[in-house]
Amino acid sequence: MPTVDVNGARLWYDEAGSGDAVLLLHGGLGDSGLWEPVVPFLAERFRTIRTDLRFYGRSTGPAVPWSWQDDAIGVLDELGVERAALVGLSLGGKLALDVALAHPERLWAVVGVAPALGGHAGNAYTEEHEARYEAAEAEGNLEAAMEIDLEVWAPLGADERIRQLWHATPDANGVPPGIEPLDPPGAPAKERLAELAVPALVVTAKHDPPGMREIGPLVARDASGARHVELDSDHYVTLREPELLSRVLLEFLAAAAPQQ
Repeated sequence: MPTVDVNGARLWYDEAGSGDAVLLLHGGLGDSGLWEPVVPFLAERFRTIRTDLRFYGRSTGPAVPWSWQDDAIGVLDELGVERAALVGLSLGGKLALDVALAHPERLWAVVGVAPALGGHAGNAYTEEHEARYEAAEAEGNLEAAMEIDLEVWAPLGADERIRQLWHATPDANGVPPGIEPLDPPGAPAKERLAELAVPALVVTAKHDPPGMREIGPLVARDASGARHVELDSDHYVTLREPELLSRVLLEFLAAAAPQQ
């Protein structure tokens, strides 16, 4: 099983294809399997790297605070990648934008697919959702907690693959309590979008919660030259529409790539 040692953690990765490097960061509802249907398309043109984030899937780490952003840069360092495009889904989209602001010299493009955004309250969960989720956690009822997540993020329906991916998350695997990721330094990304110095694309999922759908237009408005595309999907866009999403990504990345 290929892994790299990064900042005290052991992070799983794989790669396919050759050319300019693209690092895929998954969301909080699964591990890098969320990107699996997209990889074959991207690998036709790019060196396409996936990694499981710390505490997700096959990646492990010590019970201490950590930096998602430093982990992403550490993966690039360990794999000998000077500059990459960072393409993130959901939580991974938030991390990609944070890295683009903190380390623009390491990226040649950044993409958020149904991304979160630092400093932006997406308000995806109602108070009722949150109360039910907390009750499920208190009871140790993982299946009930999963179904609440899927009500919010998979309104188009959840199959066994989606449920299996949910079981690759820290919520399902008992991460030691009390450890939290470190916030990136400085003001949150929402307040710094005008500083984005690399080509940027945000892909919005049409059936995402309203607060999440605000992010693409916001980035396109505040970040110079950023593009925004909306696709007819819920949050699981990499599984619902892998070919369509791949075409959107390839068009953008091919135009931005150093070796175009």
